[in-house]
Amino acid sequence: MAAFLNNCRFIPAAGGTTDWVYASTVGGCQSPALAGAIDGRKYKFLAISSDLTQWEIAEGTYTAASGSFARATALYNSSGSGSAAGQSGAGAKINFTVAPNVAIVGVKEDLISVEEPNAFTSTQMAQARANLGMTKKNYLVNGGMQISQENGTGAGSSNLYYPVDQWYIQHTLSGGAYSCAQVASPTPGGSTHRIRVTVTAAQTTVGGSVCFLQQKIEGFRVADLRFGTASAKTVTLQLGLKAPVAGTFSCLLQNNATDTTLSGSFTVAAGEVNTDVVKSVTFVGATSGTWAQDNTNGMYVYVYLMQSTGANIFSTSGNVFELFDAGLYEGGAAPPFQCPDYAGELLVCQRYYQLVPWGIEAYASGGNQRFQSTIGFAPKRTSAWTVQRKVAPGVSTNIRANDPASFVQLGGFSAGIAHASMSSESAAAGLMQAYTVIDAINARL
Repeated sequence: MAAFLNNCRFIPAAGGTTDWVYASTVGGCQSPALAGAIDGRKYKFLAISSDLTQWEIAEGTYTAASGSFARATALYNSSGSGSAAGQSGAGAKINFTVAPNVAIVGVKEDLISVEEPNAFTSTQMAQARANLGMTKKNYLVNGGMQISQENGTGAGSSNLYYPVDQWYIQHTLSGGAYSCAQVASPTPGGSTHRIRVTVTAAQTTVGGSVCFLQQKIEGFRVADLRFGTASAKTVTLQLGLKAPVAGTFSCLLQNNATDTTLSGSFTVAAGEVNTDVVKSVTFVGATSGTWAQDNTNGMYVYVYLMQSTGANIFSTSGNVFELFDAGLYEGGAAPPFQCPDYAGELLVCQRYYQLVPWGIEAYASGGNQRFQSTIGFAPKRTSAWTVQRKVAPGVSTNIRANDPASFVQLGGFSAGIAHASMSSESAAAGLMQAYTVIDAINARL
């Protein structure tokens, strides 16, 4: 595949078998520069002599500094010695006796047809999806920051705090402090929410301190990227953000062993400070290291807010950083962010974490005895979950009762990846009620 230019035709400096170096424009046409030729991009061109006896269709890269097109591949020519189908296959260039007319053209192979297959490269397919606003999938979970089961819109300032599902904040601050929360604020991509980090105590000297937002991606979810093999695919991380300072922000992809890291960065210009912007970073797939392809952590994604070599949002108390519309996509180009369906994204998030409310009411017939698993008193609850967990999770239960002294929670709990059961008992006779019982089902990576 090659790119196109409009009405670009010129006379090169010389004929022969040399590359075509621009000398002058054919009347009524545009020079390569005026037509918008891009340095390093491939084009196809038709060279034809003034008497029409010699011609050649070739392909090569444009070099802006010299104004030249490399005759790298001779596809078709008047001698039948090109490399394309119907030619001899030799790929020999025509030796033009005088400088010909050279026009940038498109050939059949460059035009998309639904009648026959098109031999696109992976980079070309990624660019086509981006042009059409399509993508195979977003590898990040909850990139729209819509789901926040554990903390809702409550702010937290602790290390490893989850402002929204799957995203947590981590730091090694020495003096700086923050408040991190999900906030309701419409995004350019159509989401209703974003993550907001508010600096509550400045730290102007970074030193060895870091602070970043991070997500772990399950190995099953990124297995098709083939990281750790010779077939590793290029990926692009796209982030919507509002930064309080200009500068370079780092982002990383890393395997679970943290011994293989792909590093990238994006720059927030002075005119972009405190403005919603979209930034993209492309990573060539890692062919080394062990990247899990099962239900363990397949990949870390880091977005740095403070680092010794980059921008520091903690430079001033009151600074606010926001992250939204985040996506990780296969290929060298990212499409416009597509806000996921809320219900569908909630189910994906519940594979890793879920709050399950329930209630019980039971009666103990005897006095000062512990009754367990008797009909009408000690309920034993077994329930199937709507989402199969990544692994059998840990579960913490918070029980509020009208008489807490008369209710004792058992430690016994049985959990699989698709169900759970728990028993309860009373320490005294009479009516025992428990309500607003909330299980925190935690199967996070």
